Amino acid sequence: MVRRRYTIQILLLLTLLSATAFARAQASFDSERGCLNVVDFSHGQKLGEYGDKCISASYLHEVFINERFAIGGGIGYSHHEKYMFSAIPVFLSTHYFFLDKRFSPFVNLRVGGFGMFGEKNVDTKQKFSISSKKPDFNLFISPGIGVKMHITPDIGILASINDDAYLLNAFDTNKNDYKNKLVHDLGVSIGVHFQIKGW
Repeated sequence: MVRRRYTIQILLLLTLLSATAFARAQASFDSERGCLNVVDFSHGQKLGEYGDKCISASYLHEVFINERFAIGGGIGYSHHEKYMFSAIPVFLSTHYFFLDKRFSPFVNLRVGGFGMFGEKNVDTKQKFSISSKKPDFNLFISPGIGVKMHITPDIGILASINDDAYLLNAFDTNKNDYKNKLVHDLGVSIGVHFQIKGW
């Protein structure tokens, strides 16, 4: 009976502590809190006729312009299943949060370039093959929408849907030749965000 009473008291104490933490977590991406850092992982399904399945991870660092808008840069890794290559995108990144609340929808945009390595399906003149002659600039662009949730004022989760597009010199079966085209995948991304004060 005594043990049960202590268990109930401990549960009440934990509940009160959790409620306090969540009340403090109502604070959002306060620009005075410094910078936004995000580590995320994504799994993408092919989008369009020449789209490809893709797994990716990225890290980005953004500075707050105000409570809702942040801008910065990032780096990532992706592997493309049918085109059989890996990429390292380097990009500029922005987030706009619609609400200054614990939960908020957002839009984001990543634009940059990428380096390729491990290419296997090259100059085979088959669908999903790429040419050994690269485009003048390996463009990477990724618009997305999502929602963020704070666990504490400085740590939380971002979930988003992104259209990741890579400019490739890919084989066009209709024209029977290689052609520069944006290859898309629709990715579902889960990330952890944390803020570092004073940056």
